[in-house]
Amino acid sequence: MKIKFIHFVKTIIVIIFAISTVMLIFVSTNFKSLLNTLNSNYDGISLSTSNDWQSTQTYTNSFIWIGHATVLLNIDGENFLFDPVFSNRASPFTFIGPKRLMKPAIPINNLPKISKVLISHNHYDHLDINSLKALQEINQGIEFFVPKGDRELLAKHNLKNIKEFEWWETANSDNKVIKFIPVKHWSARSFFDKNKSLWGGWQIKNKQYSIVHFGDTAYDERFLVNKEKIGNVDIGFIPIGSYAPRDIEKENHVNPQEAIQIAKDLNISYSYGIHWGTFFLSKEPLYEPAKLIDKYQDPFSGRIFSTTEPGKIIYLDSLKYQSIVR
Repeated sequence: MKIKFIHFVKTIIVIIFAISTVMLIFVSTNFKSLLNTLNSNYDGISLSTSNDWQSTQTYTNSFIWIGHATVLLNIDGENFLFDPVFSNRASPFTFIGPKRLMKPAIPINNLPKISKVLISHNHYDHLDINSLKALQEINQGIEFFVPKGDRELLAKHNLKNIKEFEWWETANSDNKVIKFIPVKHWSARSFFDKNKSLWGGWQIKNKQYSIVHFGDTAYDERFLVNKEKIGNVDIGFIPIGSYAPRDIEKENHVNPQEAIQIAKDLNISYSYGIHWGTFFLSKEPLYEPAKLIDKYQDPFSGRIFSTTEPGKIIYLDSLKYQSIVR
């Protein structure tokens, strides 16, 4: 009888924990945004992916959007992977939470050797422990660059070679400078650790290219203020999804018009939309972000903002306007 009671109590504790955590599953949002996600308008379609990545073993000076905020970037033969999420759900659980609408464009075991993983913040749709553990298993000596406050999270899962960054802190990698830059967002893995770690974007710069991955951000005029610190940007990976309705999401995520404004503020030559089409996290229709990027960008500005198929290789020396919209 005593054993049954103990088992009952343990079960209740697990259920309470699960219910509490479910309220934070969509950690790219606040509580109202969670409810927004649960009431999303998924239209039953998904993005097509390209097999272009299978056509070559050489990725030198190129990038591939793998899905959501996951981008594979090669500069001078060194492979960087931003915000790798290869799990089926953006959630602490395997049975509940935002489910993928499409598979990762490149299976994790088919990636080239990864030198460094760069994490923008600790929300589950950007920091996926199972993906990081898998990457460490298949990439000897891989390094993990994370915001200040996230080292312990990775270390307790036996991840190695972890370096934390404050905003504006830099590191060198061969002939490249890597910088962690502030954006307008927040962090949390549970109810009890909101903003206990930093959040931000990553800039990688060499003599030829300056590239920024913005992770997840709302619009902030400080992008314009910080323009001098960031400097010239050739290529920007800017989030364009999870923005509807605006009364809930405005302080969490840019909409396509605001993404274009970030590109304007920083005078980014070529921008590419990320953070859309992979997990259904808000109320806008699946293809709407890409359609609005096409609608609102200024073709006479000298700046180009594109959307591209997941899995398609984009070479840095042959950038041009692209649109996934059919």
